[in-house]
Amino acid sequence: MFNRGAHLGTRRCPVDQDTLRILLREAVRETVAEVLQTVLELDRTAFLQVHGGRRNGYYPRKLETAFGQVDLKVPRDRESRYYPAFLKPYVRRLVDVGEVAVALYAAGVSQRKAAEILSLLLGHRYSHETLSALTDQVLEAAGAFRTRLLPEEMAFVYLDGLSLKVFREGEGIVRESVYVALGIAPDGERRVLGFWLLPAESALGWEGVLGELWQRGLRRVLLFITDGLPGLPEAIRRVYPQAEWQRCVVHGVRWSLSQVRSRDRGLLAEDLRRVYGAESREEALGALEEVKAAWGSRYPGVVGLWVQDSGAFLRFYGYPKVLWPYLRSTNVMERFIRELRRGTKVRDHKFPKEEAVYKLLYLESERQEGRWAERKLKGFSEVKEVLEKMLQERYAPRTQTLTHNS
Repeated sequence: MFNRGAHLGTRRCPVDQDTLRILLREAVRETVAEVLQTVLELDRTAFLQVHGGRRNGYYPRKLETAFGQVDLKVPRDRESRYYPAFLKPYVRRLVDVGEVAVALYAAGVSQRKAAEILSLLLGHRYSHETLSALTDQVLEAAGAFRTRLLPEEMAFVYLDGLSLKVFREGEGIVRESVYVALGIAPDGERRVLGFWLLPAESALGWEGVLGELWQRGLRRVLLFITDGLPGLPEAIRRVYPQAEWQRCVVHGVRWSLSQVRSRDRGLLAEDLRRVYGAESREEALGALEEVKAAWGSRYPGVVGLWVQDSGAFLRFYGYPKVLWPYLRSTNVMERFIRELRRGTKVRDHKFPKEEAVYKLLYLESERQEGRWAERKLKGFSEVKEVLEKMLQERYAPRTQTLTHNS
């Protein structure tokens, strides 16, 4: 009979969390081994039913899984034609450590953290130096990505950049600029045209980038969308003289509001919104005259910017209305750069060498292009033929030639 008193008087030793984790891991590992062994048996049976032949015992094999090492008995057939479908010859891991390391790196996980995660998953300790060596396999693919041939035409090209810290031998940690070019085809497909790491952002640097895009095959562009970096419009005209330039409205508004008193920002923002939110270019110019009358004497520098660059700010009115939200700002590009910054933030915005920068840029570019392939930008399907006709008409009269030495 059950002795309640004896049970209540017995002191039970609590199991600490580390011991519990080990026990659970061991239980799961044993279950995984049993399941894999069953799969092996069923796989050989199915093979023999289809191809004929006879069983011929087993041979031992160790396999690394996400829950630790397991011992398997791999089935054989007499004719040596059978091999388990889910095992690769000579591979001793069910999980490819290199692939996992690259995936973790692409997701913005630092190499030190990735080493810890792999150690927990696979039961082995991996140093961050080992992880760095594994992710070095990405460099060759990154080089091919950066030099791949480009389509001959893009409807729109966005140019922008971001800054980050890189370690340079003899200089220590220095801040450098990443140049990024993003293109949109007439059908709305987005493509990362390239990325470059240079000491600082400048019009001269962008001219070199544009020259490389030309050399890689991009010959026809309708519109470049950029911020107001001095000298950039001229650099664009030297390489792509038939392309137009759209100055980012959002950048213009941000700068304008930063130059006025806080009490005036709301009213000025509303007045500027009537300019770039107008239904036509003519209406926008009328709204700009009202901005000039209302604010010109108080903030001549701000109003002067909009009047002087009104052609560039309002260039988007020359394109199909459904595309205006994409063209009057660099928001499409900024969303991509935000993803890049997420990866740099995990690394504290610092990279031990230039190659580490290219790893991150390539992996994020590949990831984003994979997502973009699943859904093109809305509105482009409606105006694809219009954009193709614009390209044909603009570039048909004569062959564009590169006008600078590169």
